[in-house]
Amino acid sequence: MSYEITLIFGFSIIIPVVISWIRFKQINPAYYPFIFCLWLGLLNETLSYISSKISHNNTVNSNIYVLLESFLITWQFYNWKLFTRLKSLYIIILCLLAGVWIAENFIIAKITSICSYFRITYSFIIVLMSISAVNMLLVRERRSMLTNPIFLLCITFIIYYTYNALVETFWIYGLNSTDKFRIKVYLIKIFVNLFANLAYTLSVIWIPTKQRFTLPS
Repeated sequence: MSYEITLIFGFSIIIPVVISWIRFKQINPAYYPFIFCLWLGLLNETLSYISSKISHNNTVNSNIYVLLESFLITWQFYNWKLFTRLKSLYIIILCLLAGVWIAENFIIAKITSICSYFRITYSFIIVLMSISAVNMLLVRERRSMLTNPIFLLCITFIIYYTYNALVETFWIYGLNSTDKFRIKVYLIKIFVNLFANLAYTLSVIWIPTKQRFTLPS
C-alpha cells in the first residue's frame, strides 16, 4: 500500500469531524465527549504527520493523545448512564487510567517510548464498558439497534480496541520479530482504523438532537 493511500486512510477521521462541526449545535450534549474525542483524533493525526516530517517520531503526542482519549471515552460512558448505580467506579477507572499512564511514562519507562501497557489497559476497559452498555441497550431499547448511535459506537469500540490490545500485546511479547508479520499487522490496523472512522461517521449522523436521548437512566 502506498504512503499516500495510508495517509488518506489515516485522515479519514476528518469525515465524521466535519459532520460533527456542521451538526454540533443540534447534537445532544450527552454525546459531546465523543465529539471532542473525534476532534482530538484529527488534531493528533495532524501533529503525528508534522512530527514524522520533522523528527520522524510522533511518540510523545501519541502517548498524550491516548490518555486524553481514554478520559473522554470514559466520560462518554458516564453520560450514557453506565455508572448510575456505581458512580464511584467512574472515579476509580479515571484514577486507574491516570496511574497506569504516569507509572509507565515517567517511572517504568519514558514518555518518548510507546506506552504499550497503558494502551492494553485502557483498551480492555473500553471493551468492558462497551459490552456493559450493549447489554443495557438490549434490555431497555425497543427500537431497531441498526440506527442507534450508542449501539454502533459500542460495537465499533469492541472491534477497534480489541484489535488495538492484541497489537500492543504482540509488541510486548516480541511476536512482531519478522518484517512480513509486522507489515500484515500494520495493514490490518489501517483497515480497522478506516472501518472505525466510517462507523463514527454514521454514528454522528444518527446522534439524536437535544430533545432526544436513547439510553435513559
